[in-house]
Amino acid sequence: MEASEGDSGFSHFRTTAWSVVLGAQNQDGGGNDREKCLAFLCRNYWKPVYYYIRRRGLSHEDAIDMTQEYFATFLEKDFVAIADRERGRFRTFVLVTANRFLSKQLAKKARKEAALSLNFITSDSEGREIYLPELATGETAEDDFNRRWALSILEGTLERMSKECTEGRRKLYYQAFRRYIESSSDMQPPSYREIGEELGVSEIDVTNFLHRGRNIFHKLLRSEIRELVASEAEIDAEIEALKEYLRR
Repeated sequence: MEASEGDSGFSHFRTTAWSVVLGAQNQDGGGNDREKCLAFLCRNYWKPVYYYIRRRGLSHEDAIDMTQEYFATFLEKDFVAIADRERGRFRTFVLVTANRFLSKQLAKKARKEAALSLNFITSDSEGREIYLPELATGETAEDDFNRRWALSILEGTLERMSKECTEGRRKLYYQAFRRYIESSSDMQPPSYREIGEELGVSEIDVTNFLHRGRNIFHKLLRSEIRELVASEAEIDAEIEALKEYLRR
């Protein structure tokens, strides 16, 4: 079973929050807390790394093995110790280290079995192969990695929004906003009237709820991104990058 954020015991941490990275680097703190931070980081990045490796031409089975080996080495060699917030984004650090590791491994004739049991790396459905969609024209494996990072940020923000909008009208703000964005890529997305019928409210209410929902989401998204950058000035640029990755 694929692990979730709740499994790690760090529900107050967000995707790749630098507070988690710092916790993972903390050799002097509680060993259990450091372990949870490391597990959290691995769980949030195994899929982007797996897809990146598949894009380099490996089969599902070989990519799973290589992903396990990468994270085994990530943990054994303590890669996280050299991650530096001032030198760039953590996802870039993961991509660079994964690429270097993969290049070295592909040059070897044989690979050793991963020494650690990494249960958070799974197939999506009882061991069956994970579907690998074709890259769009002109898209690279690095582009795909960044797009999957953007999706993880989006999912994390929506999860946080759901937890903060559990009562009264705020719950309806979340429901209307989620329904709208989930259907935005459909060939025939539902109208505001149809969304209103699903929620038991008027079309005008849906318009108002979406406006409120967008405001809440954007505020939470900025909070998410704030954890990933070195300065406040980088937030808008990172959000624009996220939007660009999602448009591809």
